[in-house]
Amino acid sequence: MPASNSKDGGYALTEVLVASVIAAAVVTTAMTGMAGALRGAQGASRMQDVLLEGANISARLRAGDPAANIAADYPGWRIDISAVDRPVDPRTGAVLTRAHIEHVAPLLVLDLIYLEDGSLAQEAQP
Repeated sequence: MPASNSKDGGYALTEVLVASVIAAAVVTTAMTGMAGALRGAQGASRMQDVLLEGANISARLRAGDPAANIAADYPGWRIDISAVDRPVDPRTGAVLTRAHIEHVAPLLVLDLIYLEDGSLAQEAQP
């Protein structure tokens, strides 16, 4: 009966354990990286939504919608309207208006200055 050679006995238990620990460390690191990337993608998506809402608010303000109506449609936003110079053009009554639009989480602040038609310009149109 031939004697078994210790070199041909296969992997030792310590080799298997070390390989398992290395594999577990690699998987854990990969999962941590994927979770961080997912959190970053969610944050970027939220910021993109907030930017789109800000653009919609500014477009509605420039179109002449009252700030109170717009604020009701966009909870979480604060809209402050103030006059820059009244009137800009005494012939038409056009005015410059400043809109300070602010969203808290994530923080986004937009300051817009836009020209509004005055009541005289609307009356003069045929």
